[in-house]
Amino acid sequence: MIDETATQSTTGPALTASSGARWEIAQRVLRDVFGFDGLKPPQQKVIDRLFDGRNVVAVMPTGSGKSLCYQLASQCLPDLTVVVSPLVSLMKDQCDALKRIGVQVARLDHSVSASDWRTDLKRVRSGQCKLLYVSPERFFNERFRSVLGETRISMLAVDEAHCMSQWGHHFRPDYLRLPDVVREFAIPQTLALTATATPKVIRELRSAFELSRTDVVKLPTHRSNLQLHCTLVTTTQRDQQLIQQLQQAKRSRKKGVSIVYVTRRRTAEQLAELLIEHGIDARAYHAGLDPSDREEVQQWFLQSSDGVLVGTVAFGMGVDKPNVRRVIHYNPSSSLEAYCQEIGRGGRDGKVTTCQTWLVPEDQVAIRNLPCSDWPSKASVERLLDRLVGQPDSFYLSLNKLAWDVNLSAAVVGTFLIQLRQRGNLELLPARYDVYRIKPRMEPSHWMGQMPEGDADAIAAIGASLVKSKRGFRVNLILATRQYQIPRERLVRALEELALAGLLELESSELMHGYRWKERVTRPASVVKHLIHRFEASIEMAHERTDEMMDFLACRACLPITMAAHFGSRRSRPCGKCSACQGEGPWETGLKKPASLGDSVKKAMREAESDYPDLFSDPVDRAKFLCGLYTPAFMRFRVNRHFGFGVCESVPFTSVLAAMRDE
Repeated sequence: MIDETATQSTTGPALTASSGARWEIAQRVLRDVFGFDGLKPPQQKVIDRLFDGRNVVAVMPTGSGKSLCYQLASQCLPDLTVVVSPLVSLMKDQCDALKRIGVQVARLDHSVSASDWRTDLKRVRSGQCKLLYVSPERFFNERFRSVLGETRISMLAVDEAHCMSQWGHHFRPDYLRLPDVVREFAIPQTLALTATATPKVIRELRSAFELSRTDVVKLPTHRSNLQLHCTLVTTTQRDQQLIQQLQQAKRSRKKGVSIVYVTRRRTAEQLAELLIEHGIDARAYHAGLDPSDREEVQQWFLQSSDGVLVGTVAFGMGVDKPNVRRVIHYNPSSSLEAYCQEIGRGGRDGKVTTCQTWLVPEDQVAIRNLPCSDWPSKASVERLLDRLVGQPDSFYLSLNKLAWDVNLSAAVVGTFLIQLRQRGNLELLPARYDVYRIKPRMEPSHWMGQMPEGDADAIAAIGASLVKSKRGFRVNLILATRQYQIPRERLVRALEELALAGLLELESSELMHGYRWKERVTRPASVVKHLIHRFEASIEMAHERTDEMMDFLACRACLPITMAAHFGSRRSRPCGKCSACQGEGPWETGLKKPASLGDSVKKAMREAESDYPDLFSDPVDRAKFLCGLYTPAFMRFRVNRHFGFGVCESVPFTSVLAAMRDE
């Protein structure tokens, strides 16, 4: 627990003092709370700059202690530190670990219970809790903005900041809006953290947060205890080699767990079963498992001393287990950035860890095809523009419903709307919920008596606009706004205050994203062409990243040297331990030019067109069908049950698309 003197020091006048005074507090908290005698030099550099009031980009490899930079600084800055993190599981793991050592921390996400939500908000608003974790989408949500109220924010910490880059490997559209948050909430400082940023991504982060070169703290991406190996094998050899490697590990004295990364969910399940048949304790993990099953597998892994987790890339972010002795890629990573993150989950205790890739070059087809599942047909983008141009000056949309309606993924629709904002067509508004439901704990007429400082007019309007439903009451905010001339923001704030006071249980659903026209689209055909071009450019970048990954795995030169060059670092001395240094390779990783589609493929396509005459007017949709890629329409009509679905699964999507366009 944080002792009383530390708590008083971190909330008192000393926090407005000099950098030196903050360091005195930091050193005490570091020792007494976090249990460290000192910081690593890069952590010291980051926090030095923060205490000097500067914005910072920290590029540090997985396992090097990035999180401690903002966790420690948060206890020494005067007001709230908000951490933006992309995954609920990542936020939960960090918050649970902080609570165990006595740090006051809160997180606001959909998995938090109503009672915990109330408790955490009260601690945040009172200043008792100075560290708050949220998803990037949460900032643009009317409920979050209402409950945050006048709470002052000292720092915004952006974890996994590479998600801000449209050309990065894990782009999240709402990350692009974070600079707007800094301006709107007048946040004086920003800390952007990532383990994997190329020079181009670093330039984007510097531009977004207006940083100088001296405010970038960068470490080499590779940790020397990770020994990198790549071996070219056939599909049959790979299973044999993997089983042999894991059985030898089981017999060796080097105790520790193993992670085996695969591309597809079904591969994870089939491979885990194969390993179990050979006496290896293995479990499968992927995003298709129920949340409770994922949690059970993750807990098994954390408690295991020699287990093998076979997982997709859905596993690993935020999992801090020191004794991962082997990180094995059954299928190659999609990019060097992803590879570095994945191998970075090994050897966090500093001991030697094997990072092995069993390379079957044909596996890259699945990696290249995966992002193509979002490839928009011209008809879908035209339908999207048609839905938008008819909207009033300000409007709200459900991205999921809109995406389903126009046969695009919600992620693509959200990205296209962000791009319309960048073109100057749209302004983004805070998201709102279409449905608010309450369960009063007392008669609404008694609410004001329990809230002497409440907004009486707003509370009265809410009480008068309740509609009885199966689960309590539905709040008709549109009626309350129109009839009582009270802005929606006040009504939502009043609802939150009633919930915080424990006078009602509040639920919200059906999130709607808001937009305002700044310049109407007058040439839809030109905009459609622009949006498709932007998407195709992003696919080209994804394929270039895969090319870089395969070139790396060819082992033409020392692997750590090649990795350093990719991330803009210098390394001249070969490691002497990787496959290339030990004389293995170079490997041939290129793909053979695919043969033309055979008659059986063409027959399958003709039958599918006959069975589903409305689904295949565009070559993009025909190519997706043949490659086994899903669209909302395919899911709606269960097209995956057709015998021809996925018949070209092992053929690059771009080749199939070219063939469909030539017909």
